[in-house]
Amino acid sequence: MMIVLILLIFFALLFIGMPIAYVIGLVSIAMLLLGGVSLEIVIQRMFAGVDSFSYLALPLFILAGNIMGKGGLTRRLMALSSAIVGRFTGGTAITTVVTTALFGAVSGSTVATTYAVGSVLVPRLQEEKYSNSFIASIIGPAGVLGLIIPPSITMVILGITANISIGDLFIAGVIPGILLTVALSVYVAVIARKKGYGEISVETPKGKEFWKIAWQAFFPLLTPIFILGSIFSGFATATEAAVIAVAYGFILALVYRELNFRTYREIMVSSAVTSATILIIISAANAFTYVLTANRIPVMISNFFLEYATSPWMFLIIVSIILLILGTLTEVTSLIVLLSPIFMPIATQYGIDPVHFGMVLIMNFALANITPPVGLSLIAGCSITDRKMGIEETLPYILHVLAIVGVMVAIIIFFPPLSTFLPGLFE
Repeated sequence: MMIVLILLIFFALLFIGMPIAYVIGLVSIAMLLLGGVSLEIVIQRMFAGVDSFSYLALPLFILAGNIMGKGGLTRRLMALSSAIVGRFTGGTAITTVVTTALFGAVSGSTVATTYAVGSVLVPRLQEEKYSNSFIASIIGPAGVLGLIIPPSITMVILGITANISIGDLFIAGVIPGILLTVALSVYVAVIARKKGYGEISVETPKGKEFWKIAWQAFFPLLTPIFILGSIFSGFATATEAAVIAVAYGFILALVYRELNFRTYREIMVSSAVTSATILIIISAANAFTYVLTANRIPVMISNFFLEYATSPWMFLIIVSIILLILGTLTEVTSLIVLLSPIFMPIATQYGIDPVHFGMVLIMNFALANITPPVGLSLIAGCSITDRKMGIEETLPYILHVLAIVGVMVAIIIFFPPLSTFLPGLFE
């Protein structure tokens, strides 16, 4: 009965448009009042939820991504992508996908990747007669590559919340990220050929010109190598690697001379606001998790799975269905903090490798980011394509993309080595 009451209040507040952090906090307070528990526990649990050195990595990675996004890296990465794939059918659309993958490996942020790449490439796509519905359904979903390819802010949150090695999650995202990049690139090439998009031909640079472009993109592409290398060499923790990313970003910004004092100030303010938003959700969710635990709801959920899910595969499929449904209603950070502490112990009982389970969750979070009506990446894609554009205008292309990402989720579920092979090499 308690779980039904919690769900009713939770979704009622969501449907009236209340921000997710407020929803989580108010539901926690309501449940504690009904249970006769002092509200002091809410403040204590909220503070405890973010009282972790590891969470310093969040604002630092966000800051590093913003510095690199506005410091000239996007243009250099786009030029390299165009030089490599621009000659193919749908070259600019493929360039969009590849650039988001490369920038995702630098910024670690999904929506930031969408806006950084979209601001440069959307006008060019429109000039080449790509339809707005197709552009939005590509530029938004391609942004989720920043969630999968390391370093990833979402992986940092999941690693801390579910007690999974952040370094292992980072390296585990490489193969799935490459596979999804290839799948999306093939898809946009097929659609471009079928619809006749991309009327303006792109002259592919060759010889010295190509190597000049590659050299300009070389130092930005070293960012993930520095981050992963420092972690797996034992030189730095994930939080300390985030400091390295910020320092390296500042150095590149100074070298490229594309930032001024006003831009630096905007970067700092934007990073602070984004970080505060995420950390408030995490702190509120920790109080909510306490309420759930006090009412033995995780135990009830665990018993349900152990009784009806007869195999690890069935458990992973059920979890994916739950995340697919909830992903249409709320954003990813709250899903991570609320559900991963519940699901992780159950996964352990099924003998599922923590890194494999973490990547299953990450792929489902990627899907949630593009699932209407609350898919933030899809909304960002529509916004940057045309401010008046609604997500319904991305049909039918977004259905194709959802199917591609859904297939990737299934592949990660049924082929664990895709997630565990690379981390296993560093053990």
